[in-house]
Amino acid sequence: MKNRKKDSTKTKERLPFSQRHPRINFLIGLILLALIVLIIVWLIWFVFSSFGKGIEQIVIFLKKFVSTTDKVIIVAMITGTVSIIGVVFTSVIAKVIDYRYNVKKYLYDKREIPYEQFISMVYAIMEDTKKPLNERMTESEMSRMVSEFSKGLTLWGSNKVVKKWLKYRKASMGQPNPENLLLLEDIIYEIRKDVGQCKKLGKGDMLSFFINDIEKLVGKK
Repeated sequence: MKNRKKDSTKTKERLPFSQRHPRINFLIGLILLALIVLIIVWLIWFVFSSFGKGIEQIVIFLKKFVSTTDKVIIVAMITGTVSIIGVVFTSVIAKVIDYRYNVKKYLYDKREIPYEQFISMVYAIMEDTKKPLNERMTESEMSRMVSEFSKGLTLWGSNKVVKKWLKYRKASMGQPNPENLLLLEDIIYEIRKDVGQCKKLGKGDMLSFFINDIEKLVGKK
């Protein structure tokens, strides 16, 4: 029995303080938490108090400065300050506008190749449908065109163009559906918008380049 008591005592001594004295550990933690909260509150009060005193000192200084300085000098200083602020503000705005313009131009230049590939692919597919079966493109040739366009689109295509392209790809995996052509046209309109052609044409206007009776397809929609 004595050996068991000794063993249990040794086991307790090996345990960390928090497990041997949970209540004391809880009280210590509570005291530390209270101290941290008090320190944070004091710091917040000190910052706001110092900030308020600083503003008050600035106001007092300005009042004394205005009352003891010639009005002509004050007007000149105000005019100069406003002019400097205006120049700095205008310069910053000009830099921001210039940066955005350069970014857009850079993206336009990079998107030109994949977007032209897409238009060429659409024309090639539409013209291919008018050829005899034995003269049409093989699946590997068509897959190569799609893969080439997708590569450029992955890096440089806008988010909206990418989403519309994925929507078309998903729809075209099922049974052939003439209405998928409208999704294809929607991609063309989004590309036109992406390169600066903001005015959108009507539904079916672009498809009328390839399909003579486009009104029937649009009428179904």
